[in-house]
Amino acid sequence: MSAGPATGFPVVYCHGAIGSPRWRTPGLDDVIARFGIRYLVVNRPGFGGSDPAPGRRVVDFASDMGELMTALGHCRFSIVGVSAGGPYALACGWALQERIVALAAVSPLSPASDRRARQDLRYRLPLVPFGPPHGHAVAHACLRAARMHRQTPARAMVEDYRVCRRHWGFEPEDVRVPVTLWHGSGDRLVPLSHTLQLAATIPNSTALVDHEGGHFFYSRRLGDIVHTLVPAQRRGAFETGALARAA
Repeated sequence: MSAGPATGFPVVYCHGAIGSPRWRTPGLDDVIARFGIRYLVVNRPGFGGSDPAPGRRVVDFASDMGELMTALGHCRFSIVGVSAGGPYALACGWALQERIVALAAVSPLSPASDRRARQDLRYRLPLVPFGPPHGHAVAHACLRAARMHRQTPARAMVEDYRVCRRHWGFEPEDVRVPVTLWHGSGDRLVPLSHTLQLAATIPNSTALVDHEGGHFFYSRRLGDIVHTLVPAQRRGAFETGALARAA
């Protein structure tokens, strides 16, 4: 799925574990016009009609993304991952570093090897442990989300969290592209400790905390987040043009 001019600077969105339903909003349209971007939403295996990929790892997504962007004619692009999409965006930053201009991870999960973050998540996000006594909570939450969004199979959601909790296939400390980490201090699903751990691990990273944000603040801060993903020279040209039109 995509929106914006074909000649716009490509920004790829990696959805959370509930998929990407109702992704087109007036706020997004405003950001597209403001920065002149081509906004691309890519469904992972099992979501939105995409074929499942049993046994997949987080890093495998980067190969798919590289092939897709080549097919679309995009040599360079930026990428943003939200919640469970964060690890997949980071995988692209690791595997496709020569093609990634900038990367943002919003309310992201940190690796399962991060003991403190894993313990925090265990009590606040029952979709992750997948063992007693959490099994019923997993099923209930997944089915509720599937009914709410109508597009997201519960099986795909469960599998996506399982993939994120296995080894990603790379180490975050080996990501060399610029990374901006965003997190809401009021996040009850993925605690702030996940972003702080990633910030302490990823060399070229900046952590920004929204003190009024919960887990789902991405749409409210969309303009600020996309601002960090668009090359400065292109950003300035489009913002100057928008000001001129407004005048």
